[in-house]
Amino acid sequence: MSNESWRPKLHLAPYRGSISDPNGMCQFRGTYHFFCQNAPEYPGNFDSPHGWGHFASRDLVNWVFLGCHVMPDSPADKDGSYSGGAYINDETGELWLYYTGNIRDGEGDGTTSGRLANQTLMKSYNGINLSGKEVVLDNSGYPAYCSCHVRDPKVWKQDGKLHMMLGARTLADSRGAIMLYDSEDGYKWEMAGSVTNTKAKPFGYMWECPDRIVLDGKEYLSTCPQGMVGSEDPDDPERVTCQNVHAAGYFPIDGKIIDLMHEDTERMDAAAPRAAIDEATFIDWDYGFDYYACQSLVDEKGRTILIGWMSLPHDKDDIRAYDNPTSTWRGALTTPRVLSVDPKSGRILQNPAEEFDALRGEANAWSGSVTLPEKCADVVIEGIEGDGELVFGDFLQFTYKDGKAELLFTNDEQGQGRIGRRALIPQINNIRVVVDTSILEIFVNDGAWVFSTRFFDENDVLDISSTFKSASNVWYPMAPITINYLVDR
Repeated sequence: MSNESWRPKLHLAPYRGSISDPNGMCQFRGTYHFFCQNAPEYPGNFDSPHGWGHFASRDLVNWVFLGCHVMPDSPADKDGSYSGGAYINDETGELWLYYTGNIRDGEGDGTTSGRLANQTLMKSYNGINLSGKEVVLDNSGYPAYCSCHVRDPKVWKQDGKLHMMLGARTLADSRGAIMLYDSEDGYKWEMAGSVTNTKAKPFGYMWECPDRIVLDGKEYLSTCPQGMVGSEDPDDPERVTCQNVHAAGYFPIDGKIIDLMHEDTERMDAAAPRAAIDEATFIDWDYGFDYYACQSLVDEKGRTILIGWMSLPHDKDDIRAYDNPTSTWRGALTTPRVLSVDPKSGRILQNPAEEFDALRGEANAWSGSVTLPEKCADVVIEGIEGDGELVFGDFLQFTYKDGKAELLFTNDEQGQGRIGRRALIPQINNIRVVVDTSILEIFVNDGAWVFSTRFFDENDVLDISSTFKSASNVWYPMAPITINYLVDR
C-alpha cells in the first residue's frame, strides 16, 4: 500500500504536511472557510512551524486548499500560530480571526514559566487576504492562578457585547478551566468570569477548544479536557466516557454561558476559577479512538455544523500512539456534521450534512455480508432489533449486547495497543457507517452516539458482515469530494 491508497476520498486531508485542530470555522459571504492547524513540513521535519492551513468551498464538496494563511512570522507568535476561531463582524463586513500566538523564551518548563500566550487578531475583507497581526490580550491579562497554558479563543456577540472564551490550566493543581472576557470593540478585553468542575479532583488538567453551541434556544459548553486517562487504564472495560487520553464533549447549560461565567465576581483577584460545572453532565462528542479538537460554525442556512480532527494528541502517559504509515502527509478532518437535538433524550444528534448525502450513488441492498470494492461507501442499517455485531475485515468489530456498544480492534497490528471503546446505549435502532479508505465514522441512532477511528488496512477492498436483525441493509457507492491544492504546502 502507499500514501495515496490510504488518502481519504470523502474527508479533507493535506496533500503533504500534517493537519490537526479545526480553526476559524465559518461561512463568510457564501464561502465556507475551514482553517486548521497545519505543519507544512511535517512529518519530514519534526520541528515544522505550525500555522493555519486554509480549505475553502462554496458547497462543502468541492474544495480548494490555499496553503498556510497564518504562519508564525511575527514576534508575537514566533513559536506557533496556535488554535482559535472566527468572528464575522457584521458592522464592518469583515471576517475577524482570533488565535493564540505562542512564545517560548528558552527557559522554564513551558507550564509554570517560560511561555507567553498572545491572543492575536487578524482581519479580512474577503476571507483570503489577511491584515497584519494585533495582540489584543497577553499574559498580563490572565489571573495569577493560571499556568502558562492559556489558548484557543472563541469569540461571539451576545447581549450587545463581544465575548471571548479561553481554555486554561491552573498553576496550583493542574485543573482545566475556561475563562471569559468581555469587550465593547473586540480590541480591549476585560476578564468577566471563569468556570471549572465542582469536584475537588480536576476534570482533566487543561480545557482546550472552548465553544458555545446553541440549539433550539439552549446553550451547550463544548470543550476538550486533557489528561482524562493514563497508561494504566486506557482500555478499562468498565469505563464508558472520556476513554481517550484527551477527551472531547459538551456540558448542557441552564441559561446562558455568559451568565454562568459572570457569577465569578472575584475574576482577576480570584485564587482559583469558579467551581460551577458538574462533570457528571459531560457528554462525549465521539466514543471512538480518533476524535479531538472539534469546532462549530453556524452557516448561512442556519445550520450548526461540527467538525473534528480525526486523531488526537498523545503524550508519554498514553498508550502507544497510532503509527500512521503515511510518510508525506498526516491527518484528516471529520465529515461536516449537522447538529440537532433529540427531543426525547436531550442528546445532541450529529449527522453528515445533506451535501455529503448528495455524493451517494445507486443504493445496493445486502444481507449478511458485503464487499466494498474501493473502501469508499455509505452503509445504512435500519430497523434494528436486539443485539448483534458488525465486523470490518479481520481487524475491527462493533458489537452491541445488553445495552453496551463496543468498538474493538481484534488485530493488534491494526489496533497498535488500542483495544476497545464503549458506550451505554439503551437500544440500537439504526447504524450508519461512513467508510473512506482509512477512516470509519459510525453513527448510531441518528447520530446520538458516534464512534470514529482511523485504520490502515493492506487490502484493496473491505468486507463487512452483520448479525443484526434489521428491516433493511443498504450501501451506497460514493463520489469523492474534490480538493484543488492550489498551494501544496
